[in-house]
Amino acid sequence: MKLEKSCGAVIFTDARGERLYLLEHMKKGHTSLCKGHMEGTETEHETAVREIREETALEVTFLDGFSRTIRYSPYEGCLKDVIFFLARAESMDVTAQPEEVAAIEWTPLADALVKLTHLSDRETLLAADRFLNAHPEHTAFRPMRRHDRELTREQCEKLLEDGTFGVLSLRGDGGWPYGVPLSYVYRDGKIFFHGAKSGHKLDALRRDMRASFCVVTQDRVIPLEYTTDYRGVIAFGTVRELTDEAEKRAALRTLALKYAPSDTGEHREKYIDADFDAAAVLELTVAHLSGKSRSKF
Repeated sequence: MKLEKSCGAVIFTDARGERLYLLEHMKKGHTSLCKGHMEGTETEHETAVREIREETALEVTFLDGFSRTIRYSPYEGCLKDVIFFLARAESMDVTAQPEEVAAIEWTPLADALVKLTHLSDRETLLAADRFLNAHPEHTAFRPMRRHDRELTREQCEKLLEDGTFGVLSLRGDGGWPYGVPLSYVYRDGKIFFHGAKSGHKLDALRRDMRASFCVVTQDRVIPLEYTTDYRGVIAFGTVRELTDEAEKRAALRTLALKYAPSDTGEHREKYIDADFDAAAVLELTVAHLSGKSRSKF
């Protein structure tokens, strides 16, 4: 049995807040992800770098932690492995290799899944998209337009610590945005919430764990200037439900201490025990903070 190997990458970029993927429309008539045969003594990674440069003229940054191998038989007596990595392109300027590639297109996930010819490429693209969703540190968050009003990381954290409620925004039913006001507590890069074990919020998070959480700590209207003195922060991150009993109890204690700091330990534990089984406790791990203020901090 003859063995062959090709290597390539799922290539993506962020444009105007939207994740786009690179597709190649090949002269042979199919649409695929960027890949090509290994040559000589190349490593898998070296092959992917060369193929991307030859077919697209792009320079990319490879992300650690993702690779996917597909195997198929291109013809009788041969097995072929294709190894895909994941790479970010900082530029959308491409040049299609004239010998093999008819056109190159940047497209959102939904359109890419329709246009890719082979099921294995569609499955690879979905796996890469799930990986990116689970690792928001790889997202290129949009910079703030008004840099003169931008808050530092430390100032953003101070607002989260001082605030008493915020709005959690999710991708709700039918893809409609869903924002729900919640009490919370912020500690060490994580935001904790609690609520019922069923409902719109949990259903949305099971579909997509990405979320943002907005807290406004000041909103003073200045009528004759037609403006406000405001101060607020938005946290972006991924949310998980705490199922470990020790983690869940610790989070509930932290919430209780914030909202009832003078309560006795015995009384606090009584209320936690009464609510423990019925409560869902959520943890948002912050990937990015964006804070803005018009008033002096």
